[in-house]
Amino acid sequence: MQESNPKDKIEYTVALISDFAKKFSLSTTQAFNYLDRFNAIDFVNQHYNIAHTLSFPEIVDDLALYCKNHGGNL
Repeated sequence: MQESNPKDKIEYTVALISDFAKKFSLSTTQAFNYLDRFNAIDFVNQHYNIAHTLSFPEIVDDLALYCKNHGGNL
């Protein structure tokens, strides 16, 4: 499997956090802290090669479910 460009991963993750924040009416800091607390940032990093092929609304919903399954309550 081809290694991902770190800059692309960072830009994708920042955009994803921003969209997550907008969907749940959070600041970007709150969204980052929430996603980080429930290991969703690590999940995206580990599965970037698949995650970045999904639409942002789809992956945002998936991350909300992932966090819920790990104790989140949004």
